[in-house]
Amino acid sequence: VEEIEFDSDSIVHLSIGSRCQVQPGARRGEIAFIGLIDELGGGGHWVGIILDEPMGKTDGTVQSSGVRYFKAPGPNRGGFFRGKNVEAGDFPEIDIMDELEDSEDEL
Repeated sequence: VEEIEFDSDSIVHLSIGSRCQVQPGARRGEIAFIGLIDELGGGGHWVGIILDEPMGKTDGTVQSSGVRYFKAPGPNRGGFFRGKNVEAGDFPEIDIMDELEDSEDEL
């Protein structure tokens, strides 16, 4: 099962430059890298995303190897995700202030 989840079929629905939403967390951004990263979490195919908000874990560099696969505008503005967790489509940037003002469950 793991091989199928991480093979090239897991990323065929994606293209660099596309807007996307990533699960978990409904984080939005733009696809900046698609390909094999052997040194990251069991290898296989990964999708590098520049996130709209600083909710990531990288700037496009894999920490263990020091290899940069894409350039995010800050240390927490990028992330590497499995293709099965990425949905490409019409996902415009969300204004976080609008979202906070609408929420009665968050202060």
